[in-house]
Amino acid sequence: MVKTLRRKFIAITMISVTAVFLIIMGIINIVNYSNVYSNAQARMDILAENNGEFPKTDQPQQISDSMMKPEGMDLSQNNKNSNPQNNLMGQKRDKRDNFNSFSYNGNINEETPFESRYFNITLSENGDYVSSNLDNVAAISSDSAIDYARELYSKGSISGMYNDYMYRQIDVDGGKMYIFLDCKRDLSSFRSFLLISIIVTIAGEILVFILSAILSKIFLKPVFESYDKQKRFITDASHELKTPVAIIKANVEIVEMENGESEWTKSIVKQADRLTNLTEKMVMLSRMDEGNTNEELKDVNASKLFLEICESYEPIAVKMKKTYNVDIEPGLVIRGNETNLSQMLSLLVDNAFKYSNDGGNVDVAFKKTNKGKVLTVSNSVEEIEEGRHDELFERFVRRDESRNSKTGGFGIGLSVVQAIAESYKAKVSARSYDTHSIEFKVIF
Repeated sequence: MVKTLRRKFIAITMISVTAVFLIIMGIINIVNYSNVYSNAQARMDILAENNGEFPKTDQPQQISDSMMKPEGMDLSQNNKNSNPQNNLMGQKRDKRDNFNSFSYNGNINEETPFESRYFNITLSENGDYVSSNLDNVAAISSDSAIDYARELYSKGSISGMYNDYMYRQIDVDGGKMYIFLDCKRDLSSFRSFLLISIIVTIAGEILVFILSAILSKIFLKPVFESYDKQKRFITDASHELKTPVAIIKANVEIVEMENGESEWTKSIVKQADRLTNLTEKMVMLSRMDEGNTNEELKDVNASKLFLEICESYEPIAVKMKKTYNVDIEPGLVIRGNETNLSQMLSLLVDNAFKYSNDGGNVDVAFKKTNKGKVLTVSNSVEEIEEGRHDELFERFVRRDESRNSKTGGFGIGLSVVQAIAESYKAKVSARSYDTHSIEFKVIF
């Protein structure tokens, strides 16, 4: 139980940290890739609007000292272009304005044409090579570029990514032009960052796991100590109760020998037996929680064992006037302990008879399915909420408080069933499908 609690603590910590890491790194990498893509898309828009080229601008004119004002010219009538400095500034402004008309985000500036690597291939309407422009790229040969365009043409692709090149098809005179923009550098940076983020995430996960494994001992130490004290108390109290209960039963036997059996002596013996049964179950639960049963495991013919147990309940079914059905597939083997398996089924069947409605039915089945070997014990009830009822496996919980004195149960039997099932790493569950029956299932 203590080890299970610690494992759950570490598992919850790791799941939480993993979720946080994935969300943070995912958002960062998505934003990073979005910026790479939007930047490439903005440059491609400029190329597409200018037939595969960045817009050309004239170089500023150089004003020499020999340029003189013509004689008789009225300087007051000249506009800003007659001033060499104004003329130069105006041409620079025109250059910026000309380029800024194609700027779509903050990553596009006057240096973009010189930083970008691109080329274009023009094909005819029939897909034949017409012309190419590879002046602005050096990483690809003319033949490879033409092959790229022809392959995309054959596929009917208009835009997308191809071998780290963003491409787009535009209509030009005489055919189709494929514009390719080299995105290798940006994509390489993105992939490097992605790899680093993955490495950082894994390293962070390992570090968190180590820290949680160490700190879980410290944080859960008070819980472990309290739980150990509780287990020791239950074990010690259970053992201490055995002696006075045995003495009470012995004294009652002496009284019956001297005065004869009476209603009161019968009641005392009955309650003493109940207390003995309770202490035995408490000791067993404590031993199961410690996970140290020291019992030898062997292959048990579970089908035969369960059938024998079920047959022993047939007289009870007749006496209680309840319908009793048993369907056990022969030859099913479980590696375990006969005593534990017998007790588990006995508790389930006993619980079914105790809490089924008058004149109701009890069904026991044991079959092999694709989920494993499945033991099912179900019984009819007057009324129960539809859905899962795993709370019934909690200690001292009973679903019919009005029948406590009548059934004589302590609400601990199903807890023993769960403890035995967990020792076999089996899954145990309780569910109602129709509000008038409940099914207990153990999957080995």
